[in-house]
Amino acid sequence: MSATGSRVRAAKGQGGLLRSQLLDIADQLLEDGGAEALTIRAVATSAGVSPPAVYLHFASKRELVHATCLRVWSSLLSELEAVSRDIPDPVTALYEICVAYIGFGLRHPSQYRLVMTGEATEASRRNEDECFRYFRDKVAACADAGVPVTSGTETARVLCAGVHGAVSLLIHQERDTWPPDRDRYVGRAASSAVHGALLTASRTSGPSLVDVTQSR
Repeated sequence: MSATGSRVRAAKGQGGLLRSQLLDIADQLLEDGGAEALTIRAVATSAGVSPPAVYLHFASKRELVHATCLRVWSSLLSELEAVSRDIPDPVTALYEICVAYIGFGLRHPSQYRLVMTGEATEASRRNEDECFRYFRDKVAACADAGVPVTSGTETARVLCAGVHGAVSLLIHQERDTWPPDRDRYVGRAASSAVHGALLTASRTSGPSLVDVTQSR
């Protein structure tokens, strides 16, 4: 279809509304059927419009995927900020952020796979970079409060590896193999990520049995 083809135009003042509705549908298609289910035609059918109406807002499937990825990550960062906003202790706030992050990934496995482990796209890279900077800022807040952190970047990287691993371990398996007590799993995984990253932030040697027993 040419750029000057007979695309359906949204009513005056309704373009933004339709775009938002199309992204809502794209999110749901991802939720129900994974990345393979997200096509221009499927979005158009679900919206009750023709494919040219979708192309008016998204020039290609790739652009639609980009927009969906960016919106998914935006909602995640808003959720992380909401759970930590009123917590004065930065380490506790970081723990709650990790709980929210892991919980979000497990609630939205298709979206998470698309952004974090699917085809690399510019939107995916932007999402990953923004998330990493967010965690690095929270690690810096812990350092400002007196936690001995030699390298904020390295510590944030270790922290991200922990929470990302906690999500990825499950979302690539069938749900009936997931831990029966998901909240306990999320809490332990978040605690392990935070304590592991911060407790080793100023150390170069590995832990010993003495370290483990003394920390009980």
